Amino acid sequence: MLTQRTANIVFCIVVVTACAWFGWVAQGFAASGLLATSGLPSRFFPQLTLALVALCAFFVVLGYLRQPATDNTVFANSGEARRGLLMLLVAVVCYGVWSFFGFLPMLLLIGPLSLLAMGVRSVMIYVVVIALAALIYVLFTRLLGVQF
Repeated sequence: MLTQRTANIVFCIVVVTACAWFGWVAQGFAASGLLATSGLPSRFFPQLTLALVALCAFFVVLGYLRQPATDNTVFANSGEARRGLLMLLVAVVCYGVWSFFGFLPMLLLIGPLSLLAMGVRSVMIYVVVIALAALIYVLFTRLLGVQF
């Protein structure tokens, strides 16, 4: 099984890589609103925040590299590992659905697919999750006026 130490080091490397990529994307930000009057470039605050997150992740990696390895594993057994990987797959698939088809199809898929990935067999829980998804959609679109 995957040790907690290895998983955290890999995750921190992914975080640092993502921060670098988003920092590069922030280079293209154009000044608008309050930032335009501050005299600072609009990319300053996003890049500062990303740099601080990357720095924290770097220190976490250093901490893990300095301490001795332990036998703590991320998942207790293969069933937990399978459910965890399936949930990651559900998140990636739902992000793709959101990107290509919109928010509503993603909203309809993420709840039931997550429950399937976690091995939930109670029909009542599926009904509650779908009802909550519908409630969230109505709350944001009809009551708060958020456009997806």
